[in-house]
Amino acid sequence: MAAQCNVLALLPFLVRGAQSIEIFRAVRETGIDVHIVCCDGESTTYEADGMEDFRARGRLVDLSRANVTEVVDIVDRLIRAHGIEVVVQIGAWSLYPHLPRWKESNPQIRVADVLYNEFGHTLNHFLYEACFDSVIVESEYMRRYVTRVSSKKQPTIELVRSGVDLASFRPLEHHPAAGTSLTVGYIGRMSPEKNPMGFIDLAERLLSLDPDLRFRMVGTGPGRKAVEQRLDDSPHQRQIVHAGFVESLQRELQQLDVLVVPSKFDGRPVIVMEANACGVPVVAAPVGGIPELVEEGVNGYLLPPEEIDQIRALLTTWKRSPETLARLQHSAREYACRMFDREQMIDDYARAFRAIAAIPEPADMIRDSVTQT
Repeated sequence: MAAQCNVLALLPFLVRGAQSIEIFRAVRETGIDVHIVCCDGESTTYEADGMEDFRARGRLVDLSRANVTEVVDIVDRLIRAHGIEVVVQIGAWSLYPHLPRWKESNPQIRVADVLYNEFGHTLNHFLYEACFDSVIVESEYMRRYVTRVSSKKQPTIELVRSGVDLASFRPLEHHPAAGTSLTVGYIGRMSPEKNPMGFIDLAERLLSLDPDLRFRMVGTGPGRKAVEQRLDDSPHQRQIVHAGFVESLQRELQQLDVLVVPSKFDGRPVIVMEANACGVPVVAAPVGGIPELVEEGVNGYLLPPEEIDQIRALLTTWKRSPETLARLQHSAREYACRMFDREQMIDDYARAFRAIAAIPEPADMIRDSVTQT
């Protein structure tokens, strides 16, 4: 029987549907014992995850009401009491300054940072780089970035490619009829880096050329009010719907013909994989790790939202030749099944945590790894 690996995850707050939380839920099935520390119980912008499964097992600590001294002591005691071997920092920016203290008090622990893109808390990572024994990234793009920027000659980097639940995200059995309108979607955070305004610009320009198109936006975030105001002022407000937060992304994706990802910068956006799993091709900006997700003509196309003529040409082709779109939808699903398997991602995270802790993998995981190779 494999030795248990004890992991402490540092999160800024608890967001329902956050992939990081779902990963920690799932890796527990592989023999990883996970404690979660959050700086705030909930986000002011996103719907909170009650984390009842972690609370019931005494695996959740909320630091939102603790002062600085209490934060340091609470986490230090938790590390000692539960034999924590790996501390994983996931964007809890206020806890970066405490890492040197925890590492000095507990020299046995290994500390890893998870970096999705080169912005956000990346600055804090390099300020406290000496504390980190490893970096976990999702893309080759970020592996190259960390290698290039790091002050270490050979930083230890674990590449874990993300995936999605292929059983939950599935296509509907429908094919567009010739001449019918297409529904073009944006699903994502309403924030500058995701560029929802760029999607609205694209939608307005395309509608001025083809008023039969339909556009649908889903998501919330700090820029939601600005997006809603922009749509209220748009001459095409009836044809660009903003649904806000929705309970089921699967149902939303299944109603789309194509998803546009107009990001200004990004890591390895989950929505691309979820869309493909639902048989929805993507038109995505070629930034960050996105080019690693898209094989042109197979599961989508790499085009920034400013490329109006090329995007219009694709949509026109799909309207005139629905069988072309149907083939692309089918190949997008096949590509997702080959490349975006959530179960593989969970196994890879478990391997990464054990590798960071220098704990041998279970024999069955070693066999699976050899078989996949």
